[in-house]
Amino acid sequence: MGLCKTSNLKVAVVGAGIAGLATGLLLRQLGCDVTIFEKDKLLKKEGAGIQITSNGLFVLEKLYVGEAVVKGGLKPDNLCLFDEDGLRSIGRLEILNRLKRRYGRPFTALHRSHLIKILLEKVKAEKIKINFGSEALPLIAQDEQSVSIFCNGEKVKKDLIVVADGVSSNWKKIVFKENKERSISQSAYRFVLSKKNLPPVFLRNNVNLFFGRGRHFVTYPTDLDGTINFVFCKREKKGHLANHWKEKVTKKQFLDDFELDENLEACFSNVKTIYKWPIIESGIPSSVQKKNVVLVGDAALGMLPYMAQGANKALEDSWVLANCIREYPLDIEKALKKYSKKRVKRLQKLDKVSRLNEKIYHLERKMFRWIFFLYLRFIIAFLPSLFFKRLDWLYNFKG
Repeated sequence: MGLCKTSNLKVAVVGAGIAGLATGLLLRQLGCDVTIFEKDKLLKKEGAGIQITSNGLFVLEKLYVGEAVVKGGLKPDNLCLFDEDGLRSIGRLEILNRLKRRYGRPFTALHRSHLIKILLEKVKAEKIKINFGSEALPLIAQDEQSVSIFCNGEKVKKDLIVVADGVSSNWKKIVFKENKERSISQSAYRFVLSKKNLPPVFLRNNVNLFFGRGRHFVTYPTDLDGTINFVFCKREKKGHLANHWKEKVTKKQFLDDFELDENLEACFSNVKTIYKWPIIESGIPSSVQKKNVVLVGDAALGMLPYMAQGANKALEDSWVLANCIREYPLDIEKALKKYSKKRVKRLQKLDKVSRLNEKIYHLERKMFRWIFFLYLRFIIAFLPSLFFKRLDWLYNFKG
């Protein structure tokens, strides 16, 4: 990206997740004085598998960690689609070579904590200041022209504050006053398992997508050690939603809630920890910039997970923000407004496709499901390139 006239720009990044670490690194490349504030005392190995597509890997390459991510993750061979009833195959699409040819980069799956570790090591190598155990809260000036940070009893003033504190962002509630969540009665269950004792369908190096009635689940390998990531999503009855994304549930509760058939239920005898969380969808913001504060990652938009783009979207945010600041190094307000305009437009499109996928993935009527499966079989057999052509606008991201 190269240095520009931002070496005197003092930047605070609130949150040391994927969005926060990537943004800190890219702004450091511009010569900014960056300090990262993280409320936890250390970064925990939370989360599970994530999928890095070409658009996310593009940004990771600009951070000079793309090779480490690809090497540390797994590159699935196929996308396999199934009817959950009887685990009947709908079709299979080869993705290992197809996606690399089409977009120039491989589809990669890995554990979220592994990506965080790679980014954190890069942050330390670049000697970026990171303050753990430091909860940074917004402090709005009386003239309301700027926002500062209140942390550990002290006021910290910065030229730019990048907020990456997640889907339930306190900064978004206080500064932007528009952290409204859409009502959606769905929950997700997530866990990882070793390959031991799993049926062959889960052992192959594939992404498996199973469509059920009003629900679906996805499996894919995440690490070189042979762990498989399982994600189950379903529509919930009123009052059954989880209260927190870290809520643990017993294996019995998961099996009762998801009502799997006996053959599938037997696959999960070795499950130890299952997390259940509400699928939270925030409204599309009118702006992701206000005063000297800008939102990135889930703080900008908590999106339905039906495009598997959470990590990639966060990486895109960091790249576009850094590019806008590079373009207008002497006019940060103009840079932030341009960033906001560009990202809100793309977030609207991402949100629209994710909401459509939710409807398709969770069809309940048998006739609609039959028609959908018939359509998938036709596309896979005769027009496989069409399956990915509709995603070119997303995966061909260059900022």
